[in-house]
Amino acid sequence: MELVQENNSIFHPQLEEDKLWNIADSFRKLVCSELRNLASNELSSLRGDFLFKIDGDPRFIVMVDEQGSWSVCLSKDKEGSFNYLVDPECIWPVTKTQVINVIDGSARSTIYTDSNTLYKLLIGTLKAHIAFVTGKVTITGDLAAFLKMVSLLKQSGVKPKNEKRSQ
Repeated sequence: MELVQENNSIFHPQLEEDKLWNIADSFRKLVCSELRNLASNELSSLRGDFLFKIDGDPRFIVMVDEQGSWSVCLSKDKEGSFNYLVDPECIWPVTKTQVINVIDGSARSTIYTDSNTLYKLLIGTLKAHIAFVTGKVTITGDLAAFLKMVSLLKQSGVKPKNEKRSQ
């Protein structure tokens, strides 16, 4: 029995990086948009910050509270300081100190993966449960909250780029 079952997809890190982050950005925006459509009690149960680290670096934070969901894109400058960009729909002020606190450990959950795996997940050639079971994606913190968020998103019809969205 073969545990790892993924469709072959050629990945060239240098050539595909822009494409990867364009897909990741559109997926992140879709996730936040769908989370904003959830009932207040569902949002309340997910309240917190979910940090996504790609290739060891913090890349974005999904923030959830009773009023909605927003994200913060992260990047490092040449000096190693973090730059951040908050979704324009965010109704709360977000400071650099808050962003650093989330990165340093106040996130409700932190999701770790590499760009190759993220690319395959976002285009739909690798199933999330396979990535999780094989250790290509690891989650620290409140696993139950993260899995609940994924379940609610699936119920809303959120799918990888190459899978059809059901409503």
